[in-house]
Amino acid sequence: MLCPVSDPLSWPPDEAVIQAIHDRYQREIVEGLNLCPFARRSREQGRVHRPVFAATNAHDPTPLEVAQQLGELVHTNRDAEIVLLTFPIPPGHAWHRPPAFERFLTALRAEWSKLPPPREFYMVSFHPRLEVPPDRSLTADSLVSVLRRSPDPVIQCVDAELLDRVRKQAQQTGRERMLRELEQQDPALAALFARSISADPELSGDIARQNFAAHGRGEAHAALERAIAALLLERDRVYGVSED
Repeated sequence: MLCPVSDPLSWPPDEAVIQAIHDRYQREIVEGLNLCPFARRSREQGRVHRPVFAATNAHDPTPLEVAQQLGELVHTNRDAEIVLLTFPIPPGHAWHRPPAFERFLTALRAEWSKLPPPREFYMVSFHPRLEVPPDRSLTADSLVSVLRRSPDPVIQCVDAELLDRVRKQAQQTGRERMLRELEQQDPALAALFARSISADPELSGDIARQNFAAHGRGEAHAALERAIAALLLERDRVYGVSED
C-alpha cells in the first residue's frame, strides 16, 4: 500500500512534476522502445494532450466531469490525435486496484457517448499495477499488460480517424510484403492474389506481435521490466510516497 513519507497535506503533487514523470514514460518507454507506431509523430506535431485529474481525499473526478473536459479540449484543439487522461491518486484510493479503474473507464465511455456531437475515440486504460497473472504464460496478448504499466492510472484516447489511417497503411504494407514474397515463389499466383487478397485488419494485433518479438523474451524483456520498475520508483520518490 502506498503511504505518504512527508507532509500528508502535500497531495496532490504539483502538476509540473506529474507531467515530467509521464513525459519520461512517453519518451523513454513508449517511444524509446518503439511500442506505438504513431506516438512520436503525434507528439512532435503537437497533437498529444495530457489533462491531469488528481483525485484527493475530498473529491474524485467523476465520469461526467472528465467527459465534459475532454469535450472542451478537443473542441479547442481540433487536431488533437491522442489525449492521455491522467489520474494521480492518493494513498489507499480504490483506483489502486486496476479493476476499479476499469469500471471508471466503462462509465466514462458511457458519458462520452452522450455528448452532442461526440467525437469518436478509442479508449483504453493504463495502470501501474497491471501484471501478467502468475498462472499465465507471457504471450503477445499478455505482454500488453506489462507495456501499459504507466506511472499513474491513465485513459488513452486515440482519435478513431488516426487509427483508421494507420490501419490502412499497415494493411497496405502487409499486403505489399506478402505479394513480394509470393512473387519470388510463383509470379502467376502473385498476380491472381493481387486482385483478390485482403490483409489482416487487426492493427492492434499486429502491434502486439511486433512488441512481443522485440521485448517478449530474454534480456530484451528483462530490460523492459527494469526500465518500467525504475520509472515507477522515481514516480514514488518525486510524488513523496513509498511502499508500506
